[in-house]
Amino acid sequence: MKNLLDTKILTILFFIIIFLLGLNSFQDYGVYFDNTFRRINALFWYDYLKSFVLEPGMSFDNHLEYLIKEKEYVKNDVEITLSSLPSLQPDPLGVFCEFFIDLFNMEGSKNIYQFSHLFNFIIYFVGLYFFYQLIHKRYKSYLYSVIGVLFLFLTPRFFAGSFYNSQDIFFLSLTIVNMYSGINFLEKPNFKNTSLFSLSSALALDTRIMIILPITLVLSFFFFKCLRSNLFFKNNLKFVLYFLVCTFFLIIVFWPYLWANPFSNLLFAISELISTATELTIFYLGKFMQSPNVPSHYHIVWIAITSPLIVISLFLFGAFFLLRRSFIRLTKLNDNLNDMWRGDREMFDIYFFMIILLSILVFINRGLGYNGWRHLYFIYPSIIMVALYGFYYLHAIIKSKIIKTVIYSLIIVNLTYLAHWNYKFHPHQYVYFNLLFKKNFHQNFDMDYMGLSNKSAIEYIINNNTNYPIKIGTKSFSSLENSALILTEEDKKKIFIIYKLSEADFVITNYMRRNKDFIIDKKKYKKYYEVLVDNKAINTVYKKIK
Repeated sequence: MKNLLDTKILTILFFIIIFLLGLNSFQDYGVYFDNTFRRINALFWYDYLKSFVLEPGMSFDNHLEYLIKEKEYVKNDVEITLSSLPSLQPDPLGVFCEFFIDLFNMEGSKNIYQFSHLFNFIIYFVGLYFFYQLIHKRYKSYLYSVIGVLFLFLTPRFFAGSFYNSQDIFFLSLTIVNMYSGINFLEKPNFKNTSLFSLSSALALDTRIMIILPITLVLSFFFFKCLRSNLFFKNNLKFVLYFLVCTFFLIIVFWPYLWANPFSNLLFAISELISTATELTIFYLGKFMQSPNVPSHYHIVWIAITSPLIVISLFLFGAFFLLRRSFIRLTKLNDNLNDMWRGDREMFDIYFFMIILLSILVFINRGLGYNGWRHLYFIYPSIIMVALYGFYYLHAIIKSKIIKTVIYSLIIVNLTYLAHWNYKFHPHQYVYFNLLFKKNFHQNFDMDYMGLSNKSAIEYIINNNTNYPIKIGTKSFSSLENSALILTEEDKKKIFIIYKLSEADFVITNYMRRNKDFIIDKKKYKKYYEVLVDNKAINTVYKKIK
């Protein structure tokens, strides 16, 4: 009893430390193009919900038409135009964030975006807690749970994204909750577990439709269990029906676009979301290409080069052992002593692996790549689960205490390295490449494709000059207007963003090409400031020589 109490106290302390690290970091990150788009979308749908209070007599269609016909307005320092709204998906958590911004009457883009970063982290923190519970449910081990959470939390790109990424990390967190509730539903179908699974499914689907894959897998495993036992089928079929009805109802509740015509609008929205693809120019393996034309290995390579080596290594072991077990079971299905899985825990292992496999196959089939693998971030918890299975299996088959000690030591060394790397290159963890690729990543892959490092560049210019306003411009894709949203009102007045770069006092580049015609003339400009990650420049400021 005392050991259990001590473990719970240590677990609480563990999460307190994580939360305090988040509180100490959320103010350090910049703003990028997706942040503003998501805010515009969330503001629009929040105003749509709010309009029912102000004009309760209007119909759903009239409310929507009224907002769209306004065409252009400014709210909370965000200019909203007809061309940028509305997105068919409302992002329920983003709308919820806008509710708090409105409730606390926040003003100034810096305060608003910093609160948004804090809100993002809080949602991610909740996801980490559920991930801890998910691992403990599978392995009944507090040690495995801590290791798994640290793998996720200390992976640099996810650490940084937990603050600024208002879409992919949101969805990752919701996917974790959905996996946990789905496993509870499989393990013990009842109205409580079914309701929670429905709630998480609706919230996740209203954020991104890729959650259909994990949901479909849970329902498939449920029916496999029904095939094994007629009694299980008779006792629990009602819960599947309840799940389908409850989930559809909640999808509509959290998706305002569907209110006017739930069935036809849902079908239209899904078809639009599936068929719509943004075409981007990306830099991959030293070549520029368009996002719809990426090779089939694109996402696998990005996962391999930006995930910690310890996670990739253990994942390969776990995948090998899992596939070997599945193959052996498959060849002996007619034997009464064998089955594809023995007990729920083995079924969960297959569930995690299938989430990874099917999701990657979907993206390969669509041939889409968006500056890395951020649209597949939601599979990373499953990658870690398979990695933990590899660790679990190695621990079971290896008898030598020395080799076991070496494995534990490698995990500790890798986690220590990740913690140090996060600290050393804060807040630019979004440019992490693992040890095998850190030397030449700048020659082969996109780096700061979101322009987050512009914040550091602009602040350095402001803090080291006094002749205001300073004329600055960028020869890169990312917008300095977005970057300036994180500045104080006083600092905004100290800069003047221009587009005719020959007139700029300072030219910033984060190496994402936009203005191909403007070349830095070393006779007219000198290198003034650099943001370095692993001794590679991810952002450079040039000052005009006067």
